[in-house]
Amino acid sequence: MTIPRLAFSQNANEAAEPTVKKSNVIDLFEGGTLDAWKVPSAHWYVEGERIVGYTGEEKLEIPEWLYTRQRFSNFEFTCELKLNGDNHRNTGIYYRVNTFLFEDSQSKKSFEAASGYEFDAAIPTKRNNFWGSLGDWYARPSLRIYPDQTIINQAYKPEDWNRMTIRARGNRLEYWINGIKVMDYLDPDPKASREGVIGFQIHNGSVMKIEYRNIRVLPL
Repeated sequence: MTIPRLAFSQNANEAAEPTVKKSNVIDLFEGGTLDAWKVPSAHWYVEGERIVGYTGEEKLEIPEWLYTRQRFSNFEFTCELKLNGDNHRNTGIYYRVNTFLFEDSQSKKSFEAASGYEFDAAIPTKRNNFWGSLGDWYARPSLRIYPDQTIINQAYKPEDWNRMTIRARGNRLEYWINGIKVMDYLDPDPKASREGVIGFQIHNGSVMKIEYRNIRVLPL
């Protein structure tokens, strides 16, 4: 059996965060509108120079995703994210997403969920710190790759804006938080998703407000 592995590079160029600023970069908030996105509900809206996902005063019973209209395969992506709310607030950046009908065994509810990859941005708790981890929770729940917590503690800014950057090339997936590389993973699964939409999530079970700004993607 092939063991999933981290593949941290010793090459300085590979460790450097992509700027995502070349001539063919796509501004996913161009014109300050949600035109580049499929909006599922009124929980998602524009506020100033930010895209906002807000639950209101009540928790969602099922999660929601704001997806791009365009699909991407190999790319560099960056945005700044700020997460406020209760002690269970939870979001993530999803990519190479293809949706499917998910049956939740706990809540007994069915909903359209994301199959692909996630750059997790759940608030750290005493039990778990998912921030910066890589997963495919709904389709491949056994896939959960954690970064070095010492690096996360250095990179992550609680209660503040955090710049989240992804580079996806083939089965190599790299993450940066505020310019610090936290993940370099080679996915050995030949059936893993190689193309799909990019999405932001409002997780169920929490009251929260998520803000995103400076959202860009560069197809490779």
